[in-house]
Amino acid sequence: MKRKLLAGIAVSAIVAGSYAPASFAQQYKFVATDNSHETQFCVKAGNNDVKGVKNMLRKMGIHDRKVNINNIRCNDVSPAKFAYTYHANSSFNFLNKHSVGRNKVKASVTIRDVAKADQAPKIIYVSTAN
Repeated sequence: MKRKLLAGIAVSAIVAGSYAPASFAQQYKFVATDNSHETQFCVKAGNNDVKGVKNMLRKMGIHDRKVNINNIRCNDVSPAKFAYTYHANSSFNFLNKHSVGRNKVKASVTIRDVAKADQAPKIIYVSTAN
């Protein structure tokens, strides 16, 4: 009986931990420095907007998806690294899958104190270089 109770408590703790409120994580606000498709693409990548990222890729030329993902620079890094830096996990997964070579992020495990993060959104100015 005690094993079942302990197992139930452990599962509850794991589930509750995976649904931690977003207020504990660092919030980012991305501001585009121009109206180019590339800059809008980077803003959407940082905002974890995968649908928006795909729409911007269509506007830039659907047949050049991999070329665009690997040639665009968001604040002087690849889009996958940009999304990874700002914890945009869905965008990161999509972009990293289509990235090659030095543009790809090698996954690693890090432990960070999410309760220590600032509550106010951090403003990130986004620019691109092709």
